[in-house]
Formats: sequence, structure tokens, C-alpha cells
Amino acid sequence: MKSTPGKDHGCELRCFLSPFKLVVFLIMVIAGTSAGVDHSSAARIDVDASRPVGTVSKYIFGQNLEHEHGAVSGGEQNLNHEHGLHTGGLWAEMLRDRKFEEGALDGDGVANGWVPEERITNRYEELVDGQGVHDRYRIDHEEFYGGGAAQSIEVYGAGANHASIYQIGLHFSKGRRYVFYVYLKRRGTGAAFVEFDRRGRVYGRTEFKTLSDAWSKYTAEFIASEDTDDGRVRIAAQGNGTFWIDSASLMGADNYHGMRADLIEAVKALKATLLRYPGGCFADSYHWKDGVGDRDRRPERWSYMWNEWEPNDFGTDEYMEFLRLTGMEPHITTNYLTGTAQEAAQWVQYANGSAETPMGRLRARNGHPEPYGVKLWAVGNEVQQLCSDQYIGANDVNRYAERFKEYRSRILEEDPSVRVMAVGAGPGPLQWNHDLLTRVPDAGPLGLSIYTGEGSRIDDFDTKIMDLNHFYRHLVAEPLDFDHQLSDAVQSIGKLSPQNHPLLAVTEFQAWWLTEKVDEDFRLCNALYVASIYNSLLRRAKEVSIAEIESLINVQGIIEASQTSLKLTPEYFACLLYRLHTGDTVVSTSTESSMVDFNPRLSMLDSIATLSDGNRTLHLAVVNRDEDHVVNTRIRVQGWAPATGTIARVFELNGKDKVAANPFGSTENVNIREKSFPVSEPAISYNFPPHSVTIVELSRGR
Repeated sequence: MKSTPGKDHGCELRCFLSPFKLVVFLIMVIAGTSAGVDHSSAARIDVDASRPVGTVSKYIFGQNLEHEHGAVSGGEQNLNHEHGLHTGGLWAEMLRDRKFEEGALDGDGVANGWVPEERITNRYEELVDGQGVHDRYRIDHEEFYGGGAAQSIEVYGAGANHASIYQIGLHFSKGRRYVFYVYLKRRGTGAAFVEFDRRGRVYGRTEFKTLSDAWSKYTAEFIASEDTDDGRVRIAAQGNGTFWIDSASLMGADNYHGMRADLIEAVKALKATLLRYPGGCFADSYHWKDGVGDRDRRPERWSYMWNEWEPNDFGTDEYMEFLRLTGMEPHITTNYLTGTAQEAAQWVQYANGSAETPMGRLRARNGHPEPYGVKLWAVGNEVQQLCSDQYIGANDVNRYAERFKEYRSRILEEDPSVRVMAVGAGPGPLQWNHDLLTRVPDAGPLGLSIYTGEGSRIDDFDTKIMDLNHFYRHLVAEPLDFDHQLSDAVQSIGKLSPQNHPLLAVTEFQAWWLTEKVDEDFRLCNALYVASIYNSLLRRAKEVSIAEIESLINVQGIIEASQTSLKLTPEYFACLLYRLHTGDTVVSTSTESSMVDFNPRLSMLDSIATLSDGNRTLHLAVVNRDEDHVVNTRIRVQGWAPATGTIARVFELNGKDKVAANPFGSTENVNIREKSFPVSEPAISYNFPPHSVTIVELSRGR
């Protein structure tokens, strides 16, 4: 959304956040007043509006969505909370191993995400290799509805015997309605039922009495009477015979086409422009046909990139629907490592071909007759160094150049109107960029990744930021490292860079401190980091056309999701602030300020100015990285005179202290607050608070 004079974005935030019971305060203050300020410093910002630096590409406000550690299928990926707090993802499915394909690792005959009744009723010793007193559990790879396996339960003996499987540790919200279904078949006599409870406190029970020897779908629903993180689902068979269970599902009833309604609303409010999918490293092991068609029949696959199961419930069609709902454009990365050029071309045909083409007909049979028109495709991810042991230390730019040309040729045969991106560096040796462009001069834009952080991470132990003072002081300085890496990438291209359009795309960026198995619990300093990255990208508008933050949901995500709630992190609000309040033309901006006390290389202020609305509105973005000092700043604008007698709008992102973070379900700690001040003269003074990101919007005089 473009900032429009008179439009109350504070109201817009309140309206969006109300479902989460959040509060955004509108504070009207006079510039230059800072009650209770003990520390202050002075600075100067000079803006020359007559000197444009570049045109703002809307695609620098992009995001990443990768199938990794719960970003998409949270409950499915996060068995036993292995990956931290995020038990939810974009996909609303709450059950793990719902297609019973992950094996019976406990040796009890029950699929990995489930437990047998004997374990719940403290009779687990009765089971020997899945055999109980009156029952037998096993994974059946011959009788199944979808995928490649089903849960089999054999019930036998005299009398009314039964057996059941449970899924435990589910999160339910009081008063929320849940919908369930499962595919069942039976050979013998008897019936089945499903029960929802919390350790015996039953929320709902539905009987399934009409089982047959053919697969049928059975449904149920219930309303939770309390909040719990210890909910259970029980699927039981009673009678005499063999019962098969497959493709079970449990979602909140408010899901939209299988996606979380609250996440859709949170992402929609961001106004992000581009969404990269399906990764990242995951893209180089992903075969797109696994993720289309009837979701209950799609196979689960083992993702060796992230050592976890991928249920494939969310695929191309769901991705395109998510984009439609949130207003983003697609950016698809094809599988270079384990895929082929033909597979990539077929994916393009599925996405963009008419219903008369083979893959277009498949798309139409899947319920989507109209082409999607995906215009941005990439060939591989970080091929020059990461994501595969085959490439680390054994990079071959000649091999990639030839295969890239093959991929591009096949893709353009299917749709000549698309853009095909190549993999650039970093990470890895920057000579790659020069060598690749020498072999394929029109390979751009080149996608590269820029990460900063403390370096080594230990998966099993490095799961929490221990020293928050250290974290703040280092993190707010990391944009210097980002800028250095970006400058080196630009220089590595040198004269090979075209004059008429930017050649670089930063397809991943983030401050990476912890293992990818957990979220870092982003704090206020992360918002300052993202803001400074945007300032750096805007200064490089002539070289960078695309930037995508890693990542949108969970795993360093700007949004974290549990099964029942969301956490909108400080980084979320930094993305929101710059997207709503950045112009379309970058102008020359210089900043003079003192250095922060904790780092002699780091200036207190970082600023950039942009123009919008036909140069009628100036947006001055300022990051105050200092921990303690209010910075009194004299702002001078050349070649553009602020209108006196008007009210300047100020949007300040800050928190109650420098290490503030938002918990699940609230944004009171870190948020954007709107202020204003009267403009009485062309030269302006403003007090920028410590640890803050501020955008001042001025109107042009006649």
C-alpha cells in the first residue's frame, strides 16, 4: 500500500490486530519534547531531493516460505516439540503423520505420530511387536487409501473387544470449533468411533457404525470447553475383524481452504509483494508433482535436506491460492540438484500452460482451469556452495552454466514471457559471479543469500540467546557486515553488470544466531536490523531489484505460529513500516552523528529518504541504534521545500526497552505508534528516541 495523506495507518493496524486482542496506541506529541530524557546527542541529516539515487523496486519487500521445521506444516513437522515453540504453521492441519507413512519406530505396530491404547491405559507391556491380548497393530503397505500406507488394527477374541490409537499433545482453544475426518474400511464385523478429550475429559465423540470393505470418508466435529496443550484424538475400532485407518485430518473450523485464517490476515496486512517458494535448500529436493491432486492421496516424502517428513498437503495450487488471498506475486525455485530441466518445464506448463496442454489439463482436473501466470522462476538455490555435500568444495561453474542454459531453454519453450533467474554468490567464492556471467551474459538476475550473525551454531545446545546486552550491541551493527557483503557482490560483477536494470536479487537475508531448529524469539534489535537492511537496499536501488527476508513463518520467521496463536515479532513491524511508508524514488541522503558508546565503528543514526505521490511526499527513515541517547537531529532538505503550516506524520517503531519482544497473542511490547508535529519552518529538528526506527512524512510546499 502506498502511503496516502489523510489515511490513518494506526487505525489500519488496530483493525487488523483486533482479532489477537492487541492494542496500538496513537500518541500525538510535539517534536522536540522528550519528557524525562537524561541523555541526548546531536546529529544532522541532509537530504538532496534534486539528486535521485534510484527507483525503488517494490520487489525488495519480498518474503520466503520454505518447507522447513514447521513453517508450512507445523504440527506435522514438530513431533515432540523438537523444533521449539512453533507447533503450528501456515497449513491448519494439527495431526502428525496423518497418512501413517512414517513407520512404526517404537516397534509397537503403530505409526510414528500416534500411540496405541495400551500405552495410554498403562498396559504397554502387553504389546509385543504390535501384538496385544485381543488386538494387533501394524502398518499396511498393501491396503491404503492414499500415499503408500495405512494403519491396520486387528481385533479378535470372544466378547466386545476394541483397540484404538491416539494422537496426544494437541493444543485446543476454549470455545473453538474443530473439524475432523478420516478414511476407514473394515473386513469382518464391528464399528468405529472418534473421541476428542483431555486425559479423559471428553469434548466430543462420534460413532461410525456403517463401515464396509470399501474406503469411505467419515467426519466429526467438536467444540473445546477449555484451553489445553494436552488434547487428544482417539480413533477406535470395536468388534471382530480387521480395520484400516488412513488420511486422518483435524483442523480448526475457521481454516480457509486448509490454511490458517489468522495467518492469512497477518500476512495480508504486510502488503508484501513477492513470495519465494518452496525454498531454499528444500527446493533442490522437491518434486512438484508430489504436491498436486487430492491432498489425501498425495505421498509423504522424507526431506533429507532437513531430516523430516514432508506431508505434501501444501503444494503449487495451495501456494497460488495463498498468494491470491494475500496479494503477493509468485517466485518459484525449481529443483536443480535432484530434478531435471524437463521436470522444471513441466512445472511451468502446469502453472502457465493452457488447459489444452498436458500439464494444463492436469491443473484443470485439479480444479484450476485458468493459468496462474507465474513470471519469475529460478534454477536452483545456493548451488555454488550450500545445501548439498556434492557441491561443497566441488563447485563447477561450467557445469552449472550449461545446465542453467538447458533449464532456461526448456522453461522459455513453455512460456517465453517469464524471467529465469540464475544462482549467484555469496555465499561462496564471489569469482562465481564473474565466471558465470562470462559464460552466460544474460543469466541475471543473480540470486544470492546474505546472512550475518555470530557464526557457529550447535544444533543440540545452541537454542537460546543468553546475553541480551551482547545480542543487542552486535545485532544492530550487523548491517555493516551486510552492506560489506552486498558491496563485494556488486564489485564481483563489475563491468558485466547491465546499465539498464539491476542484476542482483538478495533472495535470502537474515541475522542468524541460533540453530534452524528453533526460533530466536526476535527482539527490538531485530527490527532495527531489518530497518537498516532496507536502508542499505534502498541505497543500492540501481543494483538490487529483489530482496526476500528469511523467513515469513517460523524458523527465523517474522511471524511465529503455535497451534492456537500467533506471535507478530518486531521484524514483522519493521517490514510493515517500510512497506507502508516508503516512496518510489530514493534521493541522496547524508547523515552525521556520533558513534555509539559500545562500537566505535557504528554511528548512532542511519537514514534514507524517498519520495512518493509525484514527489509531493518525502519519507525520511531513521534508525537510532544507540541504547540510551535521544538524538536531537537537524534535518535539512535541498531541492524540495517542506510545506510550513502543515502537520508532519511520524511513525515510530519502538519498545518498552531495548530487548523488548512480543509474546504470543500480544503486540503491546513492540509496535508502531503514530505521532505528529507541526511544520513551522523549512529546517526541522526532531528528537529520535533510543533503540527506535522512525519514518517522518513531510508534505511539499507549493
